[in-house]
Amino acid sequence: MAKQKNEDGIWLIRKLLSKPNYAVLKLLMIKSPRTTRELYTLLGKSFTRKTLILTLRNLSMNLNILQPTHIRTERGYDLGYNINPRLKEIVKSLEKYEKMIESITGIKDST
Repeated sequence: MAKQKNEDGIWLIRKLLSKPNYAVLKLLMIKSPRTTRELYTLLGKSFTRKTLILTLRNLSMNLNILQPTHIRTERGYDLGYNINPRLKEIVKSLEKYEKMIESITGIKDST
């Protein structure tokens, strides 16, 4: 991965918490694995298809956060994604901290 300008100690967490990345992770925490079609259908109103393609590629190939898998469908097999098992606990912790911060600040998540 190319070094970004002005990286600090938590640049990777910021990247993980970008809107499209976090939206994909939240969906995969609810149900995993999901096909790419499911992800495009559910997130297509919030993000462009190009953004979702880049997000899935970045999360799976560059960051190793998502693990590509084959999923049996009515038409045969399709490409789908699972969250890396070691990262599931981190995403659970992020959701816990999100709720704690909401309770402290009184600001609710708008998504």
